[in-house]
Amino acid sequence: MQNIKKTLKSKRFWLGTVLPFALAVAAAFVARYQLEISDGATANYMAGQWPVYAPLNALTAFCLTLVVFALCGSWGIATGVSGLIFTVLALVNYYTRDLHGSALMPQDILNLGTAAEVMGSYTLHITQTVITIALLYIPVLVAAVVQVKLAGKHKRSWKQRGAHALACACGIFAVLYLGYFSPNPIKPAATYGWAWQETYYKYGYLAGSIEAASLMVDPILQPDGYSEDAATEAAAMAQDYQASPETANEQDYPDVFLILSESFYDFDLVTDLQADQEIMQVTKNLPNSIYGHTISPHVGGGTNSSEYEMLSSNSLMLMPSITPFNWLNLHKANSLVSNLKDLGYATLAAHPYTNSNYRRDSAWLTLGFDETHFQDDFPTKETYGSRPYQTDSATYRDLEGLYEAMPEDQPRFVFLVSIQSHGDYDMNPPEEDIVHAATDYGEYDSIMDEYLSNIYMTDRAFGELTEYLTEQYEKTGRKVIVAMAGDHAPSFVKHVADASFAATDNDLQILERSTPYLIWANYPLENAGQTSATDEYNRMDMCMLAPTLVENAGLPLTPYYQYLLALKQVAPVVTAANDYMDADGVTHTYGENAELDAWVHGYFYLEYNNIGAKATSQQNLFQVEK
Repeated sequence: MQNIKKTLKSKRFWLGTVLPFALAVAAAFVARYQLEISDGATANYMAGQWPVYAPLNALTAFCLTLVVFALCGSWGIATGVSGLIFTVLALVNYYTRDLHGSALMPQDILNLGTAAEVMGSYTLHITQTVITIALLYIPVLVAAVVQVKLAGKHKRSWKQRGAHALACACGIFAVLYLGYFSPNPIKPAATYGWAWQETYYKYGYLAGSIEAASLMVDPILQPDGYSEDAATEAAAMAQDYQASPETANEQDYPDVFLILSESFYDFDLVTDLQADQEIMQVTKNLPNSIYGHTISPHVGGGTNSSEYEMLSSNSLMLMPSITPFNWLNLHKANSLVSNLKDLGYATLAAHPYTNSNYRRDSAWLTLGFDETHFQDDFPTKETYGSRPYQTDSATYRDLEGLYEAMPEDQPRFVFLVSIQSHGDYDMNPPEEDIVHAATDYGEYDSIMDEYLSNIYMTDRAFGELTEYLTEQYEKTGRKVIVAMAGDHAPSFVKHVADASFAATDNDLQILERSTPYLIWANYPLENAGQTSATDEYNRMDMCMLAPTLVENAGLPLTPYYQYLLALKQVAPVVTAANDYMDADGVTHTYGENAELDAWVHGYFYLEYNNIGAKATSQQNLFQVEK
């Protein structure tokens, strides 16, 4: 007891032990704040993290400081190093969110190559937030210097090293166990919902990242109430669905084109452009077509997410923290590729850029594509001004040669991911812009004009493709049906969107996710001109595009596709609404309408039966009946 009293009265104890420790903890709170503002969390969200989750995030950051301290034995070095790491992490997260549309998450470590290529094409603007994050490292650095001064010069014995390491390990265990992994953790174990912001903003960046990291072991969430019987019962709900048009004869199957168009978006949804050109003259007015909007899983980025939903018809609602091609086992996966191959189609996938992005080459081959083609197979190499990406016009011309080389005695399926309209949009001088918006967008004026010029070119290039396919029908009699959809809006959409275009923030976000889609055929399309009687935007999830394309092609439907088409009639959006959107364009939360709830839950039961690790897939639900 005497020693404890003596220690508590000791100036060295307070200045040499307590104060350095307190400064290290204070620096962790600074790191927590840097990460929150880098994430775009508002003052209200950050205030809501008190009094529980803000300290939890700070202590989580402090765990890194403890690791460094255990290794080096210096609070000054530990504070300075961990503070630098968190400053860099916050800056990277800021630019990731700004350009990609979502926070930097643990699974992105497998996507570093793609991320580096994407970041290399953008101009990184030094904003006030960036300056704030950088300047916040100064007090951390000052704290580290003070800690070094207070520590003085002395060597630690091996006994002291061991004691420090043990104490640090106990501290780290206590924070992680009590905070995240105990039977009743401070942060609820499962909080991911329809948007990453719900977890990251409410519980904090580091807390959200720990949950995201835990999902990497089994990234597919099992929906509440799931069972094999529930999936079977769900499929039965749509067994009476009547396809339109009727199924064609096997000899009359058309060739199928599916195009994921880079950053193809209609800004008329969220702002009054007053542009000097009609930007989407072809796609909005093309005869013999169906025009509407698909809901992309992300805003401003995430091409692979849209690509996976388009091909698989599986919603990322059950996989909220992954880049699909990097994480999922696609071997023998049910998809549009496998469905069309079962029907006798020859299949081809193409992208006029590198094959390394999202491990696309191996992923496509694993999905079952017969052949894949990348930039070396697109010889035209035509670009728009100083932009490094092949134009859609050149891409389609090169694709035509690949298409004609496919087997003549089989129907053909061609999948293309374009690249022309990839960001950034300040690569060309103003005199090369084709389109000019009259509305004042401030610092985004020139960016908007270059972007709109790209969309103008994408629109006209699609017209060229339809002319070619029409000529092919006249020459060879080969019927072709084409679906094209944008993968996501450009990353700057949130900076120029006019909030008055939507009744609520949620409605505005759905509009920001509403990318145009078009289905066209070089033969009479029975459902041409079809629109929704209640939703002026004619919206559906990206997951529903492939079933809609297959139905309009007159091809046999799997039970899974039947369900999605029936679901589209009552709840066409289930991946981006809070919690889903009905056919009238009204968003609902679960519990408001039992019948709609059953349809939406049924879809997730079927999806989990298809891909869930703890499910026994009933393959008859995902394949065409032989």
